[in-house]
Amino acid sequence: SSVDGFAPRTSVFGSRRTNTSPSEKAKKHEPFSRCGPLLVAAANVTLEQETTTSSATTTSAPVAKELHHLSHLSCNVPIFSKVMAANRAEIAVRIMRAATELNAGTVAIYCHEDRYSQHRWGADKSFMLEKSSDATPISAYLDIPQIIQIAKNANVDAIHPGYGFLSENADFAQACEDNDITFVGPTVDNLNTFADKTAARAAAIEAGVPVVPGSDGAL
Repeated sequence: SSVDGFAPRTSVFGSRRTNTSPSEKAKKHEPFSRCGPLLVAAANVTLEQETTTSSATTTSAPVAKELHHLSHLSCNVPIFSKVMAANRAEIAVRIMRAATELNAGTVAIYCHEDRYSQHRWGADKSFMLEKSSDATPISAYLDIPQIIQIAKNANVDAIHPGYGFLSENADFAQACEDNDITFVGPTVDNLNTFADKTAARAAAIEAGVPVVPGSDGAL
């Protein structure tokens, strides 16, 4: 695979924050450090519950205080150091723009036919997917072993599949898990369950979710 390298601060998706202090780096592993607005909202709800129920006062106060603390953590420390967009065109562009805003590095993959695509040039690094001359462009984006190998070589710690392509592929999610790469999406179990409509319906019934009347099994 070929690789193109670009300086992070020249990304077309915006500037990445730099000069992270040692103290900020030490906070990297604190949970939810990038979800300030959501944490503030959750904390406000928790604090409101404290004023209405006595039980909430004893159980929710520590949680609320921790949420307030986490909401003010520095946004210079990314959840992931490097995110791969396992998709193309506008979908990949949006993934990498979000990653850049979160101060994470970005990796793109592209087939030969997409060599002039914006998502290739906007990433910090981009890798061309190899394929046979008679293969379709789409097939390159479905090559799980090659994508995983590129991610490992580039020290990617998270892969966002976008939608379509491999986004609902349980084998891809499992391959990520097997290689210690975070799959940004449903769990392998969820993908296996809901990939089949009959299994999904059975799971809904078991969970007490109302379903449209039908047969008890597959026809």
